[in-house]
Amino acid sequence: MNGNTGSTIQARAEVGSHLFTILFIVAVIVFALLAVYFISKAITKYHNSPAYLEKKKKRPTSVKDINEIAQICALVKEEKDLLFHFCKEVSTPNIMYLVKDREALDSHLKDLYKKLSTINDNENISNLFSLRKKIFMVFKQKVIVKNSKLIDVGTDFTYTVSKGFHYKLNLKENNPDGMVLDVPSTINVETDMPKPLEKISLVFEVKDGAPYTLDSRIVRYQKGKDGSQQVILVHSDKIAGLQQRGQERADMNCPCKFSSVKVSIEGTGKKEKVVYVPAEKEYDGKLEDISTGGCRLSTYLPIKADQNIYIKGTFNNKQVDNAVGVIVRTTKRADNVFVLHIRFVKIDSPVVNRINAMVTHYDA
Repeated sequence: MNGNTGSTIQARAEVGSHLFTILFIVAVIVFALLAVYFISKAITKYHNSPAYLEKKKKRPTSVKDINEIAQICALVKEEKDLLFHFCKEVSTPNIMYLVKDREALDSHLKDLYKKLSTINDNENISNLFSLRKKIFMVFKQKVIVKNSKLIDVGTDFTYTVSKGFHYKLNLKENNPDGMVLDVPSTINVETDMPKPLEKISLVFEVKDGAPYTLDSRIVRYQKGKDGSQQVILVHSDKIAGLQQRGQERADMNCPCKFSSVKVSIEGTGKKEKVVYVPAEKEYDGKLEDISTGGCRLSTYLPIKADQNIYIKGTFNNKQVDNAVGVIVRTTKRADNVFVLHIRFVKIDSPVVNRINAMVTHYDA
């Protein structure tokens, strides 16, 4: 009897001991899980804090960062090597964040351009501009404009009178009542512009280079304080994004010379090449705008499209350069001036670099 009783008590004691052990283990596990939860929550909170993000932005760029940017932007070896040199030379902060800050990155790249220019390293200048283009195409800082009230004063609007012919109107004032735009003296308001109360369609670009169309309505025309012609537009929310241009373009207003071109083929097989020989007789023209891909040239001569043309002028507003192009379209203005839309087919690398430096304002 006593033996049985002792055995029962001992069994109960053992069960209680096992139960305590299990409860203890469960408590430890729960405590550990809670600790992991709160620690991970604290870490996540820290990683999302302004202090941590600022620390990540300021840390030096690593090789891993450069490899990642190179992969994302599809950089070729020369561009990747220049990016590595750029990050090392400038001691840039984390490139993964810098590429998202267009203004800061442009400032650093401009400094590098000036260093490369002093040693006339045209090859790496070409790599710099192709690198810049790829990064800005991938890491676009999209500025969303939903109402014309948000457009900055000083913005240029392009008004197209006919296919391929454009006028630039500058935003002089932007107030709650509407927009005041300067109209260029070259435009005939009575024949080329819509009448008061009629609709007008314009194209403009924001600071990041993204183009938009704006549909508005003309209130009236007026004379500015300086006697210039102005147009008043009502505010509008009819704004839509456009596809961005492949090359940046700069408006120009400088004289140039042009001539016809004789095209011939020299060599055979892999050694075959196209040779462009400009004619000796030159004509006067005016460069209206330019990019690394082509230009617009105005002249009084009725020159048809699909012809090769040699152009000589100050493409960067400083140095006389030349290029060969093909006329893709000709537009006749109301003042009997012909505008030639030209795509370059032969242009030297240093000339391309000088145009790039001008349109990006790196040479300023």
